[in-house]
Amino acid sequence: MEEQYTVYVQVNEGDCVVAVTSSAFLTQTEGWVEVERGTGDPYHHAQGNYLPGALCTEEGVPRYKLADGAIVERSQEELEADLAGLVEPVTPLEQLRADVDFLAALQGVVL
Repeated sequence: MEEQYTVYVQVNEGDCVVAVTSSAFLTQTEGWVEVERGTGDPYHHAQGNYLPGALCTEEGVPRYKLADGAIVERSQEELEADLAGLVEPVTPLEQLRADVDFLAALQGVVL
């Protein structure tokens, strides 16, 4: 008989799923919500096997939410609303400048 595992998620203030784990790896359940119990790899290694897709979009927007105790995929409108609220992307030159400033600060150099 296979061992049964519990899948837990953490959600943000908007009930978006921001983390998934299994009872096999979780020692403290405070702050986690139990969503399902079962056997096999999707339950044992829930981080990469429980959900049908990645936890977040390529832009870092949570793809799933907790609704009535179940994990459901968020609508395109919900994803786009979150994406619109993110900070505007920087240009390659702005990113290069930020990287140079960061590396200089690590070395104690003032530019």
